[in-house]
Amino acid sequence: MPSCNLLSEQWLPVVTVDGESELLSLGDVFRHARGLRCLQGEAPIVTAALYRLLLAFLHRVHEGPATEGEWAELWRNGVDTGRLDAYEAAHRDEFWLLGGERPFFQCPELADVPPKPATHLLLYRAKGNNTTLFDHATDEERPDLPADAAARWLVTVQAFDTGGTKTPYRPGGTKSSKAGLGNYFGTVLLEGATLWETLLLNAVVYDPPGGRPLATTTPGDRAIWEREHPPGPAPVASAFPQGWVDLLTWPSRRILLHSKEKDGRVYVDGAVVAPGTQLGAELIEIEAMAAFRRRGGKKLIYDPVRLEMLRGVWRHATDLLLPARAVGERRRPQTIDEVARLVDLRFLDERKAVTLRVFGQKLMSNPGAVEYWSEEALPIKLALLRAQDTGWNLEQLLGRAVKLADAVGDELQRTVVNYHEGLRSRFDRRKHQSFLAERYWPRLDAEFALLLSDLGDLVTRYEPDSPEGREESRGLFERWRRHVDTTAKEAVGAWIDEFPGGSPRQILEVARAEMIFLGALNDLTDVYRHEIRQYTGS
Repeated sequence: MPSCNLLSEQWLPVVTVDGESELLSLGDVFRHARGLRCLQGEAPIVTAALYRLLLAFLHRVHEGPATEGEWAELWRNGVDTGRLDAYEAAHRDEFWLLGGERPFFQCPELADVPPKPATHLLLYRAKGNNTTLFDHATDEERPDLPADAAARWLVTVQAFDTGGTKTPYRPGGTKSSKAGLGNYFGTVLLEGATLWETLLLNAVVYDPPGGRPLATTTPGDRAIWEREHPPGPAPVASAFPQGWVDLLTWPSRRILLHSKEKDGRVYVDGAVVAPGTQLGAELIEIEAMAAFRRRGGKKLIYDPVRLEMLRGVWRHATDLLLPARAVGERRRPQTIDEVARLVDLRFLDERKAVTLRVFGQKLMSNPGAVEYWSEEALPIKLALLRAQDTGWNLEQLLGRAVKLADAVGDELQRTVVNYHEGLRSRFDRRKHQSFLAERYWPRLDAEFALLLSDLGDLVTRYEPDSPEGREESRGLFERWRRHVDTTAKEAVGAWIDEFPGGSPRQILEVARAEMIFLGALNDLTDVYRHEIRQYTGS
C-alpha cells in the first residue's frame, strides 16, 4: 500500500526564526514559510536540490508569478493558501514516496530489477568498487534509511548523482551515465530573512506562454510529477527541457525505492538507480541559477562558474553580482537579474541585506566518486546588483581587487619554484605550494565579504560622481590591498619558519626567493593603486 505522502509527511529539514531545527511536510513548509529561517539539509547538495524542488512547487502552485506585480503580491502576502490547498488535492496521488502506481520522482517499471543497498542513494557512501573521501563501507553493509532521509536523497540524486556505471533497466541494457546537472555549475541562491523571502528572491517571473523566464520556456512546461505518465525505464540519450520547472525536476536517473516496516516505522532498505534522461541543451540556454563567463576566442562558448577548493567564491563576485558591460560577454544568474529589476521597480528596497549562497559538488577524475562539497556565502546589499548600471565602476574596481589577489597568489606559488630551482635538490613542490595556499586564500574570504558589505552601504549613500563617495571607495579598496599584502607576507613568513631548513645554502636560497617575492609584491601593489585611483576618478 502507498505510504509516506510527501505533501503531509515530515521530511524537509528547516530552521525556524527562533533557531530550532524541525522536519516539515512539503505543504507545511509553504504554510509556515514566513516563520521559518531557512532550509538546511545534511549536506550542501541536499540543501541546493531541495531548494530547487521548492521553487518548482511554488511556480506550479501559483502558475506564476506571471508578472512582477504578481511577484510583489506574493512577497507581501505570502503563499496563496487557497491555491496551495487546491493543488495538493489535485496532485496528492503523485507525491507518494513508496508504492502506488507512480511513486514520487521514480520509475515504477523498475519493479523487476533487483535493488542495490540503500546506500546507493547516499553520494558520500562508497558503492561497489568506488571509494570516496567520506566512507569506506562495502555493499555487504546494508543500512536502512528512514523514509524522510530517503526522500531527501532521492531528490538530491536526481540533481547531483555522479556519473559512471549504474544498474541497467534490463539485462544487456545501458549502464553508463553522465553526472547529474548540478555537478556542472555552482548553484546560486539569494537568501533573505525568512524562508519565504528566500523562495521569492529566487522565484523568477514564470510565464510559460510568454516565454519567461528564459526564451527556451514553452507553454508545455510542467514538473515531473505533473506528467501524464512517469518516465519509462529506458534511458534517453538527449532531450531538451520544456521550460524552467521541467529543468528543476529533471529525471537524470530512473530510480525505484524498496521499503520495509520496522518497529512501526517505514524504512528504505534498497534502491534501483539506473541511467535516466541526459540533457541535450547548452546550460546557458536553460539554467537560471548559474553564472556564465565567455571563454576567449571568436566562438561563443560559455563556461559556468564553479566553486574551487580554497579559493573562495568571492573571486567570482563580478560574474555573480554585476551585469555585463557588453552583450554576450558573460551572464550573471537570471534569478539575480530579476531581483535587480525588482529593485528598479521599487518592489524591493536597495538597502535590504541578503546573503548570496553558492552550492557545489566536485567529482574526482573517477566520475563515480565525490571529491568535495562546497557551500559559500557572501553578505551583500541589493544595491550592489544595480550599482554598475547607475555609474559606479564596480566591475573594474572589483575586477582589480580580485586580479590583485590572484596575481599575489601566483607569486606565492612562484616563490616555491624559485627556491626549488636554486636549491637543485629533491623537493616536494606540491606540499610547499599547498602550505602557502592554505595560509593565503582562506584568510581573504572575510575581508572581501566586508568589502562587499561596505560597498553596498556606500552606493546607497552617495551618487557615483560624489567626491566623498569616490574618496571613501578608494579607502575601501586600499584596505583590501593592505590585507592582501599582509596576508601574503605572513604566509611566506610561516613557510620560511616551517620548511626550508637551516643549512647555509638553504638559508641563501630562501632569502633569494623571499627577495624576489617581495619585489614582485611591491610591483603588483603599485599597479593596483594606480588603477584604483583611475577608476575612482582621482
